[in-house]
Amino acid sequence: MNKSYIWTLPTRVFHAFFAIFILFAFLSDEDNLLQYHAIIGYAIFILLFFRVIWGFIGPSHSKFKEFPLGKKNLKEFSKEIFSDKSKYIGHNPAASYVMIAILITVFLTIISGILAYGIQEGRGIASFLNATYFKDMELFEEIHEFFTGILLALIAAHLGGVLVDKLLHGKNKTLNSIANGYKMTEEKVEVKLNIYQKAFATIMLIIFISFLIFNISSPKNILTASVFKSVDYSVQNELFVNECASCHTLYPSKFIA
Repeated sequence: MNKSYIWTLPTRVFHAFFAIFILFAFLSDEDNLLQYHAIIGYAIFILLFFRVIWGFIGPSHSKFKEFPLGKKNLKEFSKEIFSDKSKYIGHNPAASYVMIAILITVFLTIISGILAYGIQEGRGIASFLNATYFKDMELFEEIHEFFTGILLALIAAHLGGVLVDKLLHGKNKTLNSIANGYKMTEEKVEVKLNIYQKAFATIMLIIFISFLIFNISSPKNILTASVFKSVDYSVQNELFVNECASCHTLYPSKFIA
């Protein structure tokens, strides 16, 4: 067995950020944290954009065209799953399908979330859809929850696959490779990045970090802004404020019989 470098730093950093921010998305799925939930969703979209482009221009084993898809590969993998030897240096067929399914599901989850946030909450880049006809619709929220459920199932399948690989092919050090990039393989492999791949990864990292800094410093921006304007009663109804506001701070007097 040889110690092979198969997962480059950008791939590993993406994987770490992707897992962490998806966890943050689930933890922030509360009404009082909705603004942060939306920002996290946009951040995941940037990561998703990187991974999709990386799947075409990235190094070996990270490219989609090198994923061992197809019925033949999947059938062979299922027959050899208990074998000591593994011919797959990067993703195996099952992991390839789960990986692609996760990327697609995350994309659909984000899009449905943006629509639900805009239509039902009147906030974000789709807030213009908060019209009389749309605003009472719960369809997009239900779609968002539907894809969230699928994503949970896919994450469980992904973690289950990692556990199975650890138990059956622990000597390959697949789990360790997620952190350090090195995996034990039959043939010696050394993946390297070219200047264009390094430049793209660096630019995307700068964009991602800049996005987070911008949203921390300016949380109320176009991505989370509401179409509803706050009412300044001291300007619009000065008499009410001066005469009645001390007793009716929460409710205008017309609601009190």
